[in-house]
Amino acid sequence: MIIDVHTHIFPDSLARRALASLTETSGDYLPHTDSTLAGLLESMDRAGIDMAWIASIATKSAQAAAILEWSLSIRSPRIIPLGSVHPLSPGFEREIENFRSAGFRGIKLHPLYQNFFVDDAALEPFFAALERSGMFVLLHGGYDISFPGDDKASPRRIVTLLERFPDMILIAAHFGGWRVWDDVAAMLAGTPCYFDTSFMSEVPPRLRDSIIERHGTDRLLFATDSPWQEQDAQIRFLKSLSLNKAEEEKIFFRNALALMEGTGLDSR
Repeated sequence: MIIDVHTHIFPDSLARRALASLTETSGDYLPHTDSTLAGLLESMDRAGIDMAWIASIATKSAQAAAILEWSLSIRSPRIIPLGSVHPLSPGFEREIENFRSAGFRGIKLHPLYQNFFVDDAALEPFFAALERSGMFVLLHGGYDISFPGDDKASPRRIVTLLERFPDMILIAAHFGGWRVWDDVAAMLAGTPCYFDTSFMSEVPPRLRDSIIERHGTDRLLFATDSPWQEQDAQIRFLKSLSLNKAEEEKIFFRNALALMEGTGLDSR
């Protein structure tokens, strides 16, 4: 079984325009699907992926309701949408509860697109509400190609968030932090935080192996950030590493299933 815990799609009516806009600032990273549900399913079928989590991002306070409605319309045994709430929404508590009561297990946050600092003390009520909800949080980690030099989601800030909310179930995307993997090794590896494996293939091998050794495989989750990485290529990459069968199974599906079922290492 294979679960991709970090993918992106858009409603068919928006997909072409949204992907064109994102591609303008994506540099050498070109999309591998058309960012529609059908395109993702085709990619999943080619790669042999059983299930994908959909990471929508509420870039405005008013978008949570629309994300909820659309996510419910596409949800299926293979497609598992995550909720998203803007941290500065005046109704964040109600919006978090709406996703929780609708059966969503996780919330996606992207500090750069949502324009907040992970360790902003003013957002403590928001993160406290997420912690109380019991839902996990898939959080963009590190830099982003569209926001050069912006450290809103740096490993240092993520460590502060973990210290403030030790019971929050946090997944730091992009192997802890895109293009700040030295800081991931120094600050985040070994903490009670999950990493997804999207863009792990870009990490220098010695540094990658050091992070895996220190962090362990109980808190690694297979991910591609599709359409920005090709799913079948990332499966081949993970299988090329010096992991045993049990470790591969944890990363490919067992850890993700535990989070979905509320039985993960950090679940209370």
